[in-house]
Amino acid sequence: LPHPPVTIVCLPFAMLLAPTNAALLTTVSSHTTSFRARRLHKAPFLNMAKQSDGDNNAKPRILCLHGKFQSGSIFSNKIAGARRKLSRGYDLHFLDGPIVLEDECANDDDMSLAPRSWWLRSDDGKHTLVDEALDYVIQHTDTDSYDAILGFSQGGTLATALSLSGAFPNIRAVITAGAPYIPEAFEVAASYSSNLDNPNKVGYDTPKLHLVGETDALVAVESTRQLCEHGGNGSLIVHDQGHLFPTRSARVQEILDFLTDAFSR
Repeated sequence: LPHPPVTIVCLPFAMLLAPTNAALLTTVSSHTTSFRARRLHKAPFLNMAKQSDGDNNAKPRILCLHGKFQSGSIFSNKIAGARRKLSRGYDLHFLDGPIVLEDECANDDDMSLAPRSWWLRSDDGKHTLVDEALDYVIQHTDTDSYDAILGFSQGGTLATALSLSGAFPNIRAVITAGAPYIPEAFEVAASYSSNLDNPNKVGYDTPKLHLVGETDALVAVESTRQLCEHGGNGSLIVHDQGHLFPTRSARVQEILDFLTDAFSR
């Protein structure tokens, strides 16, 4: 029988304060796959896909950020089971990343299905365009209107960084799945929050739930553990699956319970 998930409460570490400067790259390598990447600047490519199954009045709003090689629509479809349950109590908004990975695109005109990324990684392993990713989300969303951020993989790292940046002042919860710790994202978040009155506490006390699979071949449990520790006020759940956003009933219920607790504070 599968063993039950392990829940770990992470103690906070101090935030990194060094700013970062990301350079634009048009051709990079991603592990074994080489691809071309095209940055998008205009809102028509945004595709803010609202997914709900009823009246959205007075529902808390959750910004949903997809993983690399996904889009808002792809992520929404991937987590359909969890999305339907979450949508009963929350208004979910799925945002497209700003970078289209052109070599991964199918031969069709549906840009909502084009694989995307929030930032890139150079041949030397450095994550680039992270600053631009945060700026893109801030510019293309109503930052004051969101109550929580949910993200998968790269989008989960971005969700944590956005919380720490202070750009979303009303965020009361962050949920990530399969998300790695990426120092550059924390450096950019710190550079945003450094202009605020209390930069070391911005978003740090916001409740955060991090889920990771013990058989995840792309993101190690230890990497998500570091994300949990550096992000502040986090709980880590290690489940028995791989690199995915969990949709099993038990895991979704844990997410719902977490949100209920976070919104009751």
